[in-house]
Amino acid sequence: MEDLFYGNQLMVAFIFFTICFLQPILLPFPEAATVGAGTAVLGSLPAASISFVGTLSGIIIAYFIAKMGGQKLIRKLVKEHHIKQYERYVSRNEINILLILFVIPIIPDEIICFGAGISGVSFKKFLLIAFVAKLITSFSLAYSVDFAQSLALTKTQLSFLVIVILGMVMLTSIISKKMLLKRNNT
Repeated sequence: MEDLFYGNQLMVAFIFFTICFLQPILLPFPEAATVGAGTAVLGSLPAASISFVGTLSGIIIAYFIAKMGGQKLIRKLVKEHHIKQYERYVSRNEINILLILFVIPIIPDEIICFGAGISGVSFKKFLLIAFVAKLITSFSLAYSVDFAQSLALTKTQLSFLVIVILGMVMLTSIISKKMLLKRNNT
């Protein structure tokens, strides 16, 4: 299998791009898994670049599907409670909230894209937010293995680091939710 992948880099890059493109539209794969797989086969820079372009392209298409297809189509693709969850998160301070939602995996990208498309977020604003967020996530995910290896951590140290990072993500999520609840109650 490795020989097949390494012998056909162009085909692998195309398949990886296609997966990244479809991910925010209809594939339920976590971005970390796809970028990690792409990095293992293609290397950090190619995987980050392809992931960024592919995912951003898919995000744009998902936004326009929602914008043009409207509520009926989206309600067929996305569960009602996901749409309400999105609207609750983004109801105020949409730029900061959209950026946080894209970078920290609170809800899937397709829900963010569809929600932004039907909720009236301007395309220009949405594109800027998606561009920055996917630049951050694509490159940080692709280079995370290189970064971890450069630290030369023991298994215990790496486990501790992962726990700390997960704790920070959970804490950020909890704080974000509390801030949203506080804003919604005022």
